[in-house]
Amino acid sequence: MRSLLTRRVIRLIVDNELSSNTRCWISPAAQCLRRRPPAKIPPIHARSLFGFSRKPKRESKPVNYEPGFETMLELKERLSRGERTPPPEELAQAFVDFFRSKQKNTLQVEDIQAERAFTTLEHLQKTQNEAEGFWLTSEELRMALGTLRLTKGSPYKSHNKLARLLFEELQRRRETSIDGKEKDVPFEKHLMPFVRVMSHSGDALYARDLVEKYWESDLKHAISSPWAPVFRGLSWENKGEELEKTIEIMKKYDIPFTNQTHQAITIYYASVREDMNMTKQWFERPIANGRRPTSYTNKAVLKLCIKTKEFDWGDGIFKSMMEGNPEDISSWNIIFQWAAAKGRSVDEIERMMQVMVRKGEERDMFLQPDMDSINGLIELANSRDDPYTAERYVALGHKWGLEPNARTYLLQMEYRIKVGDLGGARTAYARLQGEEVPENEDLCLVNKLIVALCADKRENYEAIMGLVEDLSERKARFEPDTVAALSELHLERGEMDDLVDLLNTHAFQYGTEQRAAICDILLRHCLNPSTTTSAAWETYSILRRTFTETDLSTRVLLMKNFFNRKRSDMATHVFSHMRKQQTQALRPTADTYAQCLSGIARARDIESLRTVYNMIKLDNTIEPNTQLYNALMLAYSACGESRRALAFWEDIVHSREGPSYASIQIALRACEGFVSGEKVAQEIWGKLKKFEIEVTREIYAAYVGVFASHNLFDKCVKLIKDAEKEVGYKPDALLLGTFYNATPGEEGKQKVQEWASKAYPAVYEDLLRVGQYTVSQLDEDGKEQAYLPSETLFDIDSLGRAVEP
Repeated sequence: MRSLLTRRVIRLIVDNELSSNTRCWISPAAQCLRRRPPAKIPPIHARSLFGFSRKPKRESKPVNYEPGFETMLELKERLSRGERTPPPEELAQAFVDFFRSKQKNTLQVEDIQAERAFTTLEHLQKTQNEAEGFWLTSEELRMALGTLRLTKGSPYKSHNKLARLLFEELQRRRETSIDGKEKDVPFEKHLMPFVRVMSHSGDALYARDLVEKYWESDLKHAISSPWAPVFRGLSWENKGEELEKTIEIMKKYDIPFTNQTHQAITIYYASVREDMNMTKQWFERPIANGRRPTSYTNKAVLKLCIKTKEFDWGDGIFKSMMEGNPEDISSWNIIFQWAAAKGRSVDEIERMMQVMVRKGEERDMFLQPDMDSINGLIELANSRDDPYTAERYVALGHKWGLEPNARTYLLQMEYRIKVGDLGGARTAYARLQGEEVPENEDLCLVNKLIVALCADKRENYEAIMGLVEDLSERKARFEPDTVAALSELHLERGEMDDLVDLLNTHAFQYGTEQRAAICDILLRHCLNPSTTTSAAWETYSILRRTFTETDLSTRVLLMKNFFNRKRSDMATHVFSHMRKQQTQALRPTADTYAQCLSGIARARDIESLRTVYNMIKLDNTIEPNTQLYNALMLAYSACGESRRALAFWEDIVHSREGPSYASIQIALRACEGFVSGEKVAQEIWGKLKKFEIEVTREIYAAYVGVFASHNLFDKCVKLIKDAEKEVGYKPDALLLGTFYNATPGEEGKQKVQEWASKAYPAVYEDLLRVGQYTVSQLDEDGKEQAYLPSETLFDIDSLGRAVEP
């Protein structure tokens, strides 16, 4: 609970504000009462010798694991690696500590947490079956089962699995108990929570079967009705026929269809599902003993009618309420909302309030509009995106002498956020500090306000951090969207330490899908070309440490990103991190190796090449194939070790898979890089002719390029002239471009250019116009390097195309 004194002081400050400024975090009066910051002390010119005056490096906050959860995570990791698991007593204590913490703080169990708890309990069952209770008492298991029903939101399969495991174990202990202690505990104590979890997690029919099975023996006299969660579950699963069957089952046990049962189903469809057809169907269903629907049912149905503009059908309910001479203000409140929804103005609503007061006086009753009356009208205006009318209702409340309460400020925050008046929303939140908010109803809106402020670049950073600090002090839940928005904000501002603290505090509490949304923010920042390389690397490092579940394809994308940034050393580190993964699905495959080598070939980084090649030799999970050998040939050729590259050609030739078309092309390119390479090329060409392998344009151009690189001008001219006779292709820009680029020296290139312009003028002109076959590369000084394969060869998808003999 927040300090009442603090709330009172802030309320006084707000009420006595000197001026209104919706873009100011608090009023000028409040600013005056703020404690002044300490005077700035001039810097002391301390010695810097040996670095004594250096500022110590900031330490990141440790990961905020809930009690026991880190141990359960460790168990999962060790099981996946086949390592020795933590001691059973330590695991059991972690299991108990985790659920006790959830129960004490009434926090929901997240998807990933339930999954890890299931793994822990299952592991203890399998490995400690000889130990009595495997270190967990039945009371502790019942406590864990009862905690699962606190879960809100969408049903999770992991909760269903864990609840079943807990219930089955409690049943087993009850049936095999020797001293009878287990049977002394009412069965209802763990049956009711189990029914609730099953109803919530998609197994409402199973829950109904359990209720029917144990109705007479254990549930007939239960404090709370076991049928209510079954109704809610079946409604959520949209099983109308099964709802009918459930009512028939209840009749069999003489359980009447009361107005309370009618209320549970109708309100669910009206308020939760907002399904008008089903609401009508169940509202009109006859109630036992001719009873009428409760006032709560009428209010919920009329609210849905207002929302869906179903006024014709709702008029009947409205008239029945009026005919009953409503004597409570809550009924009048829905009457005011109905009138406003049908078009009555604010002035007309005020006159209706005056009529209500007068009727109350005639019957000696005190009927006066309260702040709930105003709040209901504001909520209606919010649903219609009408902030102007909402503000008029606030003014109407002031006219009746009604002071805004917490609900009023929450509604003001809601509509101001919706229309983009973030300054107004912050003002409403500041005023809310002076009120007691029941059940932390403001948390959802505060999270939305933070997200909206982060998206609006005009708002100041201090306002956002003020909200964040408030939530942190209250130890409130940060929604995944909030953490994602704050992560993006910290990244944009380069606040990496703050980002690490944020993720360590919150990211490990979310489920897989929620974590993926936050991870995507970091990934987009890392891949953004406008992000500096150093910032991209730091972002990647945070992503790698925090989101260990990142899949292989995403890691490959990050590796390619650093290759594109001309940082092959960083890309190789990313690849090395893949190699260190314990989970096989996250480890690099032969295709991943090939993609890494392709990037190294572009960078011509011999050190990275040697590192990755050593990894291949040490990786017993990789079976080298033609694609991988192609990539090795390509990389060694690009790094100036052509003879080494041709050694992999021999491996390909003698392999079961054999060479691909790309293998031949790469091998021929490698022949350009060493003395007498043309002789090796002729041997390769001879084998192609011998086995009658189809020769593509690219292969023939590569063959010409070998002779060109060794200054065999006449040989190249002859090959080009004989191209149509030899392989059926007329000389084109690819062939002439290869001849030109592979020829070393300016004098040689000039000679090729003069010959090509005379022998094939049309092709030569096309080459000059298009220029797309230029494949020579320049070093950092602008000097021409040894001729390298064209960029098309770096496309790894083309490296696996098989040769047809």
